[in-house]
Amino acid sequence: MPIGQELIITRQILENGLNSDDIYRLEYWSNHSLWQQVDYKVKLLELPITQGAYPQENQACIESYLGLIAQENERVQGILKFALLSILESISYTRKDGQYLRWDYRSGRQQGKNIFDKGEILDFKIALHSKLREILADLEPSQQQLELFSRDYPQGKIQLYQGSCLEILPEISSEKYDSIITSPPYCNRYDYTRIYALELALLGIDQLQLKQLRQQMLSCTVENKPKELLKINEQWSPVIAITDRQKLLESVLDYLEELKSSKALNNHGIPRMIRGYFLEMSCLIYECFRVMKSSGIFCMINDNVRYAGASISVDLILSKIAEEIGFKVENILVVPNGKGNSSQQMGCHGRESLRKCIYVWRKP
Repeated sequence: MPIGQELIITRQILENGLNSDDIYRLEYWSNHSLWQQVDYKVKLLELPITQGAYPQENQACIESYLGLIAQENERVQGILKFALLSILESISYTRKDGQYLRWDYRSGRQQGKNIFDKGEILDFKIALHSKLREILADLEPSQQQLELFSRDYPQGKIQLYQGSCLEILPEISSEKYDSIITSPPYCNRYDYTRIYALELALLGIDQLQLKQLRQQMLSCTVENKPKELLKINEQWSPVIAITDRQKLLESVLDYLEELKSSKALNNHGIPRMIRGYFLEMSCLIYECFRVMKSSGIFCMINDNVRYAGASISVDLILSKIAEEIGFKVENILVVPNGKGNSSQQMGCHGRESLRKCIYVWRKP
């Protein structure tokens, strides 16, 4: 996701790249509404799902702000854009809500029978100045340790790979990493290209690029088409075979396909999405095993899911696949207060708490 890349790049600037002149410029921006003094604007890119997302005054401020920050050096410009990304939801008619953006009634967009009022929509000036002051306060040295790890230790080198993990991981040399920590998308139909549509539009992602991004990402939404995995890496053939013989997964897919045939499934893309999710995750687990050194630890957090009353034990299925690839499953840690299933599921099938787990696997 481009938004994730942007955040990592900005964090690197904040950690290592600022000088006293940069700090001065950020302080100046935090105290003056410079965008109110210029006529030059950069037109804000709109997607079909973001049109009319902001009150007119806030949109005008965004466009003037974008025009003005382009005059700053690359470091200051990056942080000023990051501040804007951080406040987009608060100054808009929208709120991130599970699988989609929910729209406030003041936007004029009709969404079903229920009227949604998100409460106060912040003024651009108030929201931006508050965010910049928060960033500057975080840059001040603290007398007490507020973070999990002390900053006294030397900073490690961060290398950001931009693109799909399915395409990048096979290009990384074997036995390179001591450990891997990951939180992949869950198999829950969340379309992150829609949830982060405001941010992606600000970063210049147009409608065609958005559709391409949706297909490049790990299959976790019903709009994902099957990926030609063997064209990406022909060495994945044994891993695909491992996934295809998982009896627990096969029984769930058979049940969902039967419902689909009888038109009792609320979306016909669900079985395809679930199959694609596990096939792609299996290939990624294989690649993670390959790039890890012996005795390396792999940690993943993931949710179990439920469709049409069928609970899918993502933790057990992926751990079984990991074992067959070569990992030793050391632990599956259940996070307290598991997530409940959706209201639609509860209405038809009753409430059932779903496990959220941290998987701990080791490469022998």
